[in-house]
Amino acid sequence: MRYNNRFFATKEDAKKFQKEHGGALYANTPRSRTRLDFTTEMMVAWDARREAVDAEKTPYCVAWNERD
Repeated sequence: MRYNNRFFATKEDAKKFQKEHGGALYANTPRSRTRLDFTTEMMVAWDARREAVDAEKTPYCVAWNERD
């Protein structure tokens, strides 16, 4: 099983991607209940792919699992 995440600039793009691939939607926006989860996803992206995520430019994340 492979764990994936992808970051988006708009909530609409993230929701569209989520409908196609499934998974959970996290946001780094004011009053978001998923900010801590978003921060965790940023750390996962750095640890797995050395991808530095700019939370200001891409405040939405979709995380999902895939079977190989």
